[in-house]
Amino acid sequence: MKERIKVVDSRPGSGKTTKAIQYINSLTDDIKVIYITPFLKECDRIKESCPNQNFYMPDSKLGKGSKMTNMINLIAKGRNVVSTHALFSNIDDRLIEAIRSHNYILILDEVMNVIEKFDLYKEDTRKTIEQKEGLTREDIKVLLQKNILKVDEETCAVSWIDEDSVLNKYIQLKTLADREMLYLIQGDLLIWSFPIEVFREGIFDEIFILTYQFDYQIQAYYYKFFNLKYTTYFVKEIKKGIYEIFPLSEDLNHESEWRNSIRDLIHICDNDKMNKIGNTYYDATNHAIATSLSKTWFDNAGRESIKVLVRNTTNFFQNFHKAKAPQKMWTCFKAHKKLFKSDFIPKKGWVELNARATNDHSEKTVLAYTLNRYLNPFFVTFFSKKDIFLDQDKYALSELIQWMFRSAIRNGKEIWVYIPSQRMRTLLTNWLNQED
Repeated sequence: MKERIKVVDSRPGSGKTTKAIQYINSLTDDIKVIYITPFLKECDRIKESCPNQNFYMPDSKLGKGSKMTNMINLIAKGRNVVSTHALFSNIDDRLIEAIRSHNYILILDEVMNVIEKFDLYKEDTRKTIEQKEGLTREDIKVLLQKNILKVDEETCAVSWIDEDSVLNKYIQLKTLADREMLYLIQGDLLIWSFPIEVFREGIFDEIFILTYQFDYQIQAYYYKFFNLKYTTYFVKEIKKGIYEIFPLSEDLNHESEWRNSIRDLIHICDNDKMNKIGNTYYDATNHAIATSLSKTWFDNAGRESIKVLVRNTTNFFQNFHKAKAPQKMWTCFKAHKKLFKSDFIPKKGWVELNARATNDHSEKTVLAYTLNRYLNPFFVTFFSKKDIFLDQDKYALSELIQWMFRSAIRNGKEIWVYIPSQRMRTLLTNWLNQED
């Protein structure tokens, strides 16, 4: 049986994209490619690196104001297309049919957002997130009571069953329900799912996913939820500038040498006073609470606690390592970015916590990772419907490593890192010191 979905799971900077480019350039004209990447800059890289394959980028000017319309037209003509995750996530039946009619392979540079909360009032900028979520819950409750919507008891899939009741504001809701892309969890949590049919047989002849530690990403759990199989590979440089992929089963310890080579390049701040704010603490029943610096902590932290964290970060940048602004890289949850006001914490040094697939920050040598990463509880709730366990620690570690390897460490240079969260710091230290 042909291995249709291949996950190339290798460390950052190992040559995954280079291998993909070499593979694309080896293809015959009858095999078409859709290459999806997080950034427009990477789209330009693919176009420039594969000149003979003649890649097109969707252009709204050529699609009557819609990039998606232009993308559908390009694929209907059998063109090679390079685009972003953001556009591809809006895939519809027209695009699926256009792909089906040609011999396409799909290359996903990094995992996609395949599961998200669905918000009926997303475009209403006058309301808070909490208000919009509340209104969505109320609307769904009414639609269920009026037997306009139905929820499958086993799968929690939402169906629109009353064709005569479609108000304008519910058109998108009906469309997604008809395409089996909506789920209602515990009666009030509405979830959007990327159409699983895109990954099933009959659409793409081959699918490649270029990432790191895929098994702990949401897309892997999504595949388990829909019982979709994949095979894992790693990439290796077999001679100067030439890369090849090998089944992970051939070398389960292929990371050991890499970890050994970077261990002494990563200097983690171990100052007790600086790290105190992120310590694990114990409740009245002696149960360990490791949520300091989590999203909930930031949402509820008092002004003084935030001041301490900002002061510590400033101190790290200013006194521990007197780095210049271009060398500094830091992150926090996006909603709290404005709280980090300091002349020594450069705005341009902020790199989003889920940054991937970019080399734009490879000059950064002094880093501050000020948060404690957990999966949103709605993911846990959704996947629990099929008894799928989400490994919070492995997910957090993989996200930290991906972020950290946007910096100079990807080029084999030393970095100094402030990680005040005891949990995150311990995860990284344990990973660096494991033998296999």
